[in-house]
Amino acid sequence: MEWLRALRDHRLTLVAPTAPAGTDTGPLDLIEAEVREFPLPRMRMGLGALTAVLTGRPAQEGLYHHVAARRALRQALVAAPPDVIVVQMVRCWWALAEVAATVPGTPVLFDAIDAMGLHFGRAARDLAVPLRPLARLEAARCHGLEAELARSAAVTTAVSRRDLEALGVAQGTGRVVPVSAPARRRGDLVDPPAVLLSGNLGYRPTVKGALWFARNVWPLIRAQTSKVRWVLAGARPSAAVRRLAALPGVEVHADVPDLAPFFRRARVAIAPMAGGSGVPMKVLEAWAAGVPVVAHPWSAAGLEALPGRDLLTAEGCREFADAVVQLYKDSTRARAIGEAGREVWQRLYEPRRVAEAVRSAVTAALA
Repeated sequence: MEWLRALRDHRLTLVAPTAPAGTDTGPLDLIEAEVREFPLPRMRMGLGALTAVLTGRPAQEGLYHHVAARRALRQALVAAPPDVIVVQMVRCWWALAEVAATVPGTPVLFDAIDAMGLHFGRAARDLAVPLRPLARLEAARCHGLEAELARSAAVTTAVSRRDLEALGVAQGTGRVVPVSAPARRRGDLVDPPAVLLSGNLGYRPTVKGALWFARNVWPLIRAQTSKVRWVLAGARPSAAVRRLAALPGVEVHADVPDLAPFFRRARVAIAPMAGGSGVPMKVLEAWAAGVPVVAHPWSAAGLEALPGRDLLTAEGCREFADAVVQLYKDSTRARAIGEAGREVWQRLYEPRRVAEAVRSAVTAALA
């Protein structure tokens, strides 16, 4: 939606799978984009993924490689030949052949979002030993198709410099177009202040980070400041995350409609993820609220931030616990880190800044 909002002054055609029942598609009506949907049943996605694996392609691409998708794209290209085509993610690699056959010569902008090859390569380190070769294979295949998309595109974008470098983009054709976080101010801190983990609590790297923090870091923090609360608030928490509510001082809030009340309680936000790719939204949302962050170095590497000034980074259990306790107890230091993070958000991740980056990337592709 962020790209569609940024380009709302253009004539837009969106080719996408039919939205699941109950999905709010109202924002599309406000943007006035022409939407061409195609059905994509779960059974068909599974068959597509299996076919992709057996034919040397990544399962991620097979999920969306469907005859109905190609037909919908072809019809859209014929009905209104575009000036530029945005292909989002390696999952839409199949679109290249349709574009070349139907509107040859039309510039393509490949919006990788985050590098799937990097994502699966990192995931292979943490999976059970029998699954690691499969993750490495998926990583290699994603990287191969991502590189092909980048070679075919006039411009390639990704949400962070790290992801852009992982795509192997040719010099001069890559641009960082980050995601944004909405503006919000924390206001007065509500007592007792808490440690906050927010966002998608079902996302595998977040789940793994939360469990690591619960086992290895939270007891060290409680030993130093027994009244502290750890609040987990966000969407789709996994069963393992829900069970953390049984620990002393821990609260789990599932599928909350608004995170604002939780940021008002947060003395410090954490991003303990050692995997994944892209930009950690939980950090951007904390920055937008002026909440200081302690992050794993891997999470921080996806951000344009200076550790020690814009956020604190920590990897080991004791180091992470000490960083959290430092900000929890030292309100002056916490305020300084929080304000520095908010300045980074205003400069790079505020919605208007990101919209400018989107429009600039499209203009470059057209040129």
